[in-house]
Amino acid sequence: MKRFLLPLLAILFLAGCSDSNTSLKEDLIEAVTEGNAGPQGYKTVNLAELTDFEWDIMYYFNAGETKNSISDAIGFRWDGDEVKAGNRRVLFVKGEEVVSYFDYNYQEFPLMVYGCHGDKWVYPKDRSQFATFKYCSNETETYAFMPVPCVNDIQELMKYKCPEKAE
Repeated sequence: MKRFLLPLLAILFLAGCSDSNTSLKEDLIEAVTEGNAGPQGYKTVNLAELTDFEWDIMYYFNAGETKNSISDAIGFRWDGDEVKAGNRRVLFVKGEEVVSYFDYNYQEFPLMVYGCHGDKWVYPKDRSQFATFKYCSNETETYAFMPVPCVNDIQELMKYKCPEKAE
C-alpha cells in the first residue's frame, strides 16, 4: 500500500505546486522587448493571440495584493498566493475560474501596466490589443503596457528616451 500511496502523494503535491504559466510570461516578455516601435511610437501586442486558453478578463495586480484583495477584485475566492514584494501578477479568468496566471519580478522585467478609462487594471478580452513602448524613468528602461485606445493618455512618456547603450 505504501508503495502506491507515496508516488500518488508526490504527483498530487507536484500538480498543486504552481499553476503559473511560465511559457506565457516568456512569450509576453519577448513580445514587449523584441523589435522596434512603429511610426506611431509604440508597437502592438495582442494578448488574445499569445494565449492558448479561453479567457474573459485579464487582471493586473501589484506587489502586496493579498488573497482577499485578489478575491474581491475577481469576484470569487482566490486560493493562490499573495503577490510577493517586487513582483506583479497577470491573471486570466473565464467565468468564475482562474484559468491562468503568472508573476514576474519587476526589477528583471520592468513592465508598467496602465489602467484605461477607469478600469483599474481589469481588461476584458475584447480589449486585448495593448500598446507598448520603452521609456526611461530615472535612467531605468521601463516598458509601458496599456490598451491601444488609451495610449494617448500616456503618450507624454514616449519623449523620455533611454540613452543608447555602448556595445
